[in-house]
Amino acid sequence: MKWLHSYPRQDNDPEDRRVVFSHREIAAIIKGITQEDGTEAPITGKSLGEAILFVSEEAATSSSSAHVIYGANESLSYTDCLSIYRDYGAALRAGSH
Repeated sequence: MKWLHSYPRQDNDPEDRRVVFSHREIAAIIKGITQEDGTEAPITGKSLGEAILFVSEEAATSSSSAHVIYGANESLSYTDCLSIYRDYGAALRAGSH
C-alpha cells in the first residue's frame, strides 16, 4: 500500500489501487463536513472505499473542505476523493454492498 501515499501516480497498477480503496478492513474517518445542525463532527464507521464514496456522492456542497483520514496519519483531500471516484467509482460501489 506504499503507493497510496502519493495518489494519483500513473505508474501504479490500477487494479491494486481499486482493491485497496475498496478494502473493507481499512477504517477511515471523514473530517471537514458541516452537518445539518451546523457542527463539524467527524464521521466514523466507514471503510476507506465507503468514505471515498460518501465524500464524492453524498456530501454534496459541504464536502469541498472534507478529507478522509486512514491508516497511520494518511489522508485524502476532497479532490483526491473525486479523482479516485472518477477512476474507480463503479468498483467502489460494487464493493460497498
